Formats: sequence, C-alpha cells, structure tokens
Amino acid sequence: MNLKNKGFTLVELLAVIVVVAIIMSIATLSITNFLGNSKDRVYLNYAATLKTTVEDYLIEDYENNGSLLPNVGGSREISLNTLITKKKIDVLKDPNGGTCDPNTTKVVITRNNDKGINFDLSYSVYLVCEHAKITCNPYTKAKECVITKK
Repeated sequence: MNLKNKGFTLVELLAVIVVVAIIMSIATLSITNFLGNSKDRVYLNYAATLKTTVEDYLIEDYENNGSLLPNVGGSREISLNTLITKKKIDVLKDPNGGTCDPNTTKVVITRNNDKGINFDLSYSVYLVCEHAKITCNPYTKAKECVITKK
C-alpha cells in the first residue's frame, strides 16, 4: 500500500471547479428568469384585481342608482384614481419599483346587446406602471393580456 499517492490531482480539482461553475451559471439564469416571470404575474394579478373591483363597484352602484352602467352600445371608463378615492382599492405598486399611474390606469366597460334580463358587459383593462404597460382588451383571461416593458 502506497500512502504517497493520496488526494486529488490538480486536473481533477479543476474539472470539479468547472462543473460547479457551469451548474451555478445555469442556476443563476433559472432564478433570474423565475424572478422576471413572477413580476409579470404581479402585473396580471393587478389586471384581474382591477376587473373584479370594477365589477363589484358596478354592482354596488347599480343597487343604489345605476348611474355608472353604460347604455347599450356605449362604454364608460373607471380610472384607478376613482377606485382609490372611493376606497375600493389601494395604490398599486409596480413590482419593478415605483407605482402604477392612477390617472391613466383604467378599466373600460362596454355594454353590448343585453340578453334578456342579463347585462352583456365586456371589460378592457389598461394598467400603466412605471416600468410596464399591460393591456387586456377585452379582459377574458390573464394569459391574453399583453405586457409591454418600458
């Protein structure tokens, strides 16, 4: 038994270091992509929240006096600023820093042909934040929204 040949050679150590570096670079790219996708999901959640908040606001208004409901064939805009003022929603923070503009962020309600006693409404969401603009026209599913980075 020869005890002088214990340990690793320099070439073996360098090979291990190269393999670990490759694994770390792949992991870093995956984490970066995951974080970017999670911020996009925040924007899409904001769009869904805006639509739901406007639906609730319209129902509440209709039960009181119905002045916000557009006429058949017409449309009405409800801004984020209106929803914040009426305490229906809080200020939306841009996940990339800053906030979403309460004056240009809006939901447009279009009243199509009613079906019997049911209103046929469609919603378009326009979310304008400091680092992205999200358009859901009309809003049916979050995956149909378009995110444009600034």
